[in-house]
Order: sequence, then C-alpha cells, then structure tokens
Amino acid sequence: MKRVGFIINSRFPEWKAVMRGMKPHNLLAGWPDRHSPMHFMRFSWIAEVVNRNSGFGIRYELFKPWRHYDGVIFLKSMEAGCEIHAERLKEKGTKVIFEANVDYYTEGVEGMLPGHLRPTSAQREKAIRMTSLADGVIASSSHLAAICAAWNPIVFWVPDQIPARMIPTPQVAVSRDDSALNVWWSGMADKASDLLAAGEAMRSMGKKIRLNLVTGDMREAMKQMDPASASGLEAMLSDLPHTTHRFRSIQHLLSLYAENPGVIISPRFLENPYNQSHTEWKITLGMACGLPAIASPQPSYLDVRDRSAKGSAVTICESGEEWKTAFETARRDGWRAEASEAARRVFLEHYVTEVVAPRHVDAVKAVLSLK
Repeated sequence: MKRVGFIINSRFPEWKAVMRGMKPHNLLAGWPDRHSPMHFMRFSWIAEVVNRNSGFGIRYELFKPWRHYDGVIFLKSMEAGCEIHAERLKEKGTKVIFEANVDYYTEGVEGMLPGHLRPTSAQREKAIRMTSLADGVIASSSHLAAICAAWNPIVFWVPDQIPARMIPTPQVAVSRDDSALNVWWSGMADKASDLLAAGEAMRSMGKKIRLNLVTGDMREAMKQMDPASASGLEAMLSDLPHTTHRFRSIQHLLSLYAENPGVIISPRFLENPYNQSHTEWKITLGMACGLPAIASPQPSYLDVRDRSAKGSAVTICESGEEWKTAFETARRDGWRAEASEAARRVFLEHYVTEVVAPRHVDAVKAVLSLK
C-alpha cells in the first residue's frame, strides 16, 4: 500500500506552527484547512473515495512529519519553508508533487482584476520554483496544465469535483411566459466586476430575469475595485431585479441552486491571465443541480462545452448580443428542460468525485513510478 501525504495552503504541522494557531494534536494528525474550499475539493473528497477503495493500492492523508511517505503533495503550498521541505523529502527518496490552481506564472495585462488579487512577482517566483523542483505537477485546469509544462514536463490535469452524495435533487421548474428567469452567479465579492462582461445584456432583459448573487459583502468589495468597475456594477444592480444570498457553505449553495431552477452564469474578462486559468467549478456546481450554464469563452468552460454531446449544457457567449440571445432562449421551458438534463449528465459523467478520483490516483501513481 502506497502512502501519500498532503500539505495544504502551506500549513506545516511543526512546533513553530503552534505559535501561529495550530492545535498541538495536529503535530501528530496533520494540519487541515477546513475553512478553505481547497481542503475539500482538492483533498478531502478525493481522499474519501480513494481510501475506501483498496483496489487503488494507495492511501491519502494529511501530512504527518513523523511518517514515511512514498509521495507528498504540496497543494497550493509554496510559501516559506515549502521549497526547503520539498528538497529534503526528495533527498530521502520521497516523490514530490506540486498541485497548482492559480496562474501565478504568466505576466501580462491585469484587466479588471482588483489590485489586491493580482499575483505578485514574489508569488510568480515561488510558484516557478515549486513547479520546477517537483517530480510532477497536477493542475486544476487544462489551460493551467499547459502553462506549467513550461517549467516541468510531467504535468497532469485533474478537474475540480464534488461527491455524488452531496448533490441534491433539483426541483422541476414551473413557470409562465411572463415569469422572471432565475440567473445565478456565485463567487468572491471582490471578483463581481466580471459580471459587467454581460452587464448590458442583463440590463436589457429588465424584469425578464432575476439575478441571484451568492457572495459576500458586495458593498465592501466595491470599495476595493477600480472606480469604473465599482460604478458600473452599482448602476447595473440598480437597474436589475436581484437578490443577494450570503455564501454559507458549498452544501447551502447547492441547495439554493436545486430549489430555485434557472441558469448558472459566469461572465469573464479574458484579457486577464488569472481568469484564463480558472477551473470549471463555478459553472459545474450549478450544472450538478440541473442549471444549464451561460458563460464567456474561458478555456475551462470550453472544455465542459466540448464534453456536452449536443452542446446545450453550456452556451458560450462572445458578445453582448449573444448573451442577450442566450437569456431569451433560456426563458423557454422546453429548451431549459432539455438543457438541464444535459447539464446534469455532463457533470455526472465527468465532474463527480467518483469519476475524478481515479484520474487523480493515476496521476499520482505515474509520478511515484518515475525512476
């Protein structure tokens, strides 16, 4: 039985970490980061599937400093000490895997991303060092995998996922021709300026749609946006019927989607490298609950669209007119019923944990077998 340890968000279970808030018992049990979605979507849920299937011949667990591992995965872990610790592990014969989920590598136009969310030159240097010294890399999007390949030839793409047990049964939508279409968007409030990529189309729909935002404090976030983005977002929301739902948990988010049928949207400003490399999770969570997706032509969304047999699960929009047409189409019950079924089917075939976990195991085993 092979054993693989995970270090998440640079959280090392060591004595000096106790001074930073780690509980002493985590020195033996490993240091989780359950406040971060990364803990669940890139470790916990996959480990749950892997560890209950002895046929995989491998066990995943939080890294424990006293235990020998065949491999250690640095999951979004590149801060102080990670490089040194990775080199020490390699000297002992332990395989090191760096798992990347953000494009810290590409230098370019920042677009409309708030300044405090832009990757720094220091982050770029750290990411490149960890990517280069690792025996292999797992990337969370196909676009990011291609970028990482410039610094490491052993790269695997493993998408974000969610366990089948968490997916609620969606409600059947019953609507009238004059009823508003539920349009769902979720994400960090700091990144809500991306909504402006479809802003004019949504405003033109008037009361035909209701925008549902699942996020944090939007007003506070606007203070950190550039003035043009903040004023544009404020104007759009003042003209558009909308409801803001406070994000509580992934489970709560899924229940909102399932109980209020409509569509999931993800407009993106794609001149921004940060947006280009993001995963499909923003739309696939909604698709799991039967919400067809309407999105910008971001690489991960194109991957999902290409996996949809008829393409109806994901509608890609490259202009304001295409966004408006997509919303008008989505208001038709007949279209939405077929697209909803297609969305759930794509998710269950490609993005549920039970399907993704074997891909993760294959990637890890390929690195462990390297001479």
